[in-house]
Order: sequence, then structure tokens, then C-alpha cells
Amino acid sequence: MTVRSLLIDSDVLIDLLRKIASARAFIDAEIKVGSYLFCSVISRTEILAGVRPGEEDAIRALFSIVTPVDVDIAIADRAGEFLCKYAKSHSVGIGDALIAGTAHEMKLVLITRNVKHYPMKGMQVVKPY
Repeated sequence: MTVRSLLIDSDVLIDLLRKIASARAFIDAEIKVGSYLFCSVISRTEILAGVRPGEEDAIRALFSIVTPVDVDIAIADRAGEFLCKYAKSHSVGIGDALIAGTAHEMKLVLITRNVKHYPMKGMQVVKPY
């Protein structure tokens, strides 16, 4: 394994919170090799919107290992382009477009189990498990 800069999608972060062994093994391996772990503030919002009672400490721990990425003008513009191109043909929503825009503009590898949500060209999308 090599060091990579990764944008971790909401689904993988939620799997980590839910103690899915394959998610934990993937993240542990990436940390071990020194990969840089990022998440979009969109993923942060999605996770906080679905918090279950008693998960507060786990969420704080999760957010301590990933660096949040704010949406800036370049990311917003790219997301708008993605929505224009893929919203109707691939049912891409605004959240996924913003996450894809983040990965694209920051040149991060997007880690997601939902690869069909990301048909965009010019970025690397990887299904981790």
C-alpha cells in the first residue's frame, strides 16, 4: 500500500460508526501507511443528521481522524457542472455532486461503496470493500 490522499464518503464513515469490520480494517490500513484522510463538510452534515443516541463520543472520535473540507467557490462551481451533466441521466443529487466536486478539485481519491453515485470523469473513485 502507498500513501494516498483520500476523501472518505459518508457511507464508509457511517460503516465505521456502525462498527463494520471491513470499514475499520480499511481505515486502519490507510492510517498505518500514513494516508491523508479527508471528509467533505457535506458528509459531516449527513452523519450529524443521522446521529443515534449514545453515538456522540464515537462521532467525535471519527471526526478527529478525518480532516474536514469546506465547500469553496471552485468546489461549488464544479458541483454545479456535475449536476448539470449528471442529475437527470444518473440521478446525482446535490450532496453527491458537492462531494464529487471536492474530490475533483482537491485531486483526492474518492472512497465510497456507492460508486454508481459518481459517474463523473476526471477523478478516481474507489470501492474500498
